[in-house]
Amino acid sequence: MKRLLWLSAGLALLAGCSAEPAGSNGTGSSGASSSSGSTLGGTSGSSAGASSSTGSSGAGSTGGGSTLAARYPGDVGIDADPAVVWHEDFEEGSVDAVVARYDDHKNTPGMQLVADVPPGSAGTKSMQWTAHGSQPDATDVFKKLPDHDALWARWYVKYQPGVSWHHTGVWLGGYNPAETYPNPQAGSKPNGDDRFSVSIEPVEGIGSASPRLDFYNYWMTMHSWMAVPDDSGTAYYGNSLVHQNGFTNDEGQWMCLEVHLALNTAPGSAAGGELEVWKNDALVQRFGETGALGYWLRDKFCTTEADGPECTDYPPNSGTAMIPLDLQFRSTTALHINAFWPQNYITDGASSGAVQFDDMVLATERIGCLR
Repeated sequence: MKRLLWLSAGLALLAGCSAEPAGSNGTGSSGASSSSGSTLGGTSGSSAGASSSTGSSGAGSTGGGSTLAARYPGDVGIDADPAVVWHEDFEEGSVDAVVARYDDHKNTPGMQLVADVPPGSAGTKSMQWTAHGSQPDATDVFKKLPDHDALWARWYVKYQPGVSWHHTGVWLGGYNPAETYPNPQAGSKPNGDDRFSVSIEPVEGIGSASPRLDFYNYWMTMHSWMAVPDDSGTAYYGNSLVHQNGFTNDEGQWMCLEVHLALNTAPGSAAGGELEVWKNDALVQRFGETGALGYWLRDKFCTTEADGPECTDYPPNSGTAMIPLDLQFRSTTALHINAFWPQNYITDGASSGAVQFDDMVLATERIGCLR
């Protein structure tokens, strides 16, 4: 009964996730084998590695000489490594030169190159993106990538303190056929042959003294915030999966975040699917075919490592089976990772917020933080 009361009370809050930025094609968004584990505790941009790569699942190391960053101190020369698919250090010299490298972008007046870079960076500039809730348009860039079935994405980010964030972070995903603009289709569950997305952004405790980061993911086996999902097109919003108090959004400080995504290799099952996230080179959470184990609370997957109150206040009923997260991202191998979408999108009319991004790398192997 307690869980049902909480879930009912949370419906209004969850409905606040319904708005996601429109794709600039004018259609908008109609609404858009690994063990378990948790160990949380400057050259101009270029692209490389254009050929498709399945990639390996990786061992999930927490740093060291095996990472790309360890081989390229300060990221100097990292863009030329054959494992690198996309590199962005915002050293192009102007906002116009930066956005010219992308397939789509919005709100260049909200973009500014600033002389503030992460510790260890060889660059001199980062990009600051400002968005206004009173004018809820995304400040973003979008890159259509070569098709891949596994990628690592590493980026540095600094969030302005005290902002009521909505969708401000980095999204990695895929469309079939590939798109040249974001098309999130908020509120709608993917079919499995059309799209998927994974992102890390402020999700829990927005506006509190200790906001937390989490995944906000769309894929074919995601869960609804509704007890009985309907066909209104508003039954599915991004699922959060980590729920750890230590996975904080360290506002006003540079953070190094990295995500590893490997798509399922068999169209009819989750076999081969992996999802991992690191913060400052510490593994936060790994999901694979056999773990981490957890249970669902509507659209929240609560692992045995989760200590956020949205999970601990509503433990599973006696006898509830702990299961792995279903990582069947696709029902056909024609759907690949081919979309990169960093964004700042704020819908709270009283809120305006700036976020800084720098030293973004996409690669077919573990990248790690700046050395």
